[in-house]
Amino acid sequence: MKASKIFKIFNSIFKPVANDLNLIQNDLSFLEKEMEEISKMKNRVEAIVRLFKVISPFHDKSGFSKIILKLEKKNYGQLNQTIHALKVLQKHFEESGRNPFGFNRTQTGEKVTPKKVFLGDIYGIHTKSASYWLKNQQKFEAENSGLSRKAKFGEGYISTWHCINDYQAGNFVLTHTKGILKQLSILKECSKKF
Repeated sequence: MKASKIFKIFNSIFKPVANDLNLIQNDLSFLEKEMEEISKMKNRVEAIVRLFKVISPFHDKSGFSKIILKLEKKNYGQLNQTIHALKVLQKHFEESGRNPFGFNRTQTGEKVTPKKVFLGDIYGIHTKSASYWLKNQQKFEAENSGLSRKAKFGEGYISTWHCINDYQAGNFVLTHTKGILKQLSILKECSKKF
């Protein structure tokens, strides 16, 4: 087989994939920048609101579902890792997208605000908006939730703010930011092949 024919076959397989991935490159770069910044925020209630602000537009447009379908049609095994990473991103968008009964209670296209993000319903703490928790942060930092933990140097009590900020919002934010950043890293490595 002539080298030019091999080159044409190679180009017909890999160049369209590179073009497809280039279509979402700006979105991937934006996600990476935002997830890195959000993961470093100390106030996790503010971080969860920002996470929803970033994720909701992706959720509204079905994330990367169109590109996944395109890649699946071109896949004969060489794109498995790329497709899998995009599908995991999709799962993050679904789990942290809009939900009338979840944390992010906005409608499609609606702006995410602290008044539309709800936290609570854990450890007997009532569900309230993020704006409520932020407005009353100092009060809840001092309020004992009734929960105790074994601290390194004895018993310690957990504040209501700690339950909301660190446990609920914090765990949610870290799960999604770390998970998204991991998949973006995989996609970067995969794109080097094309």
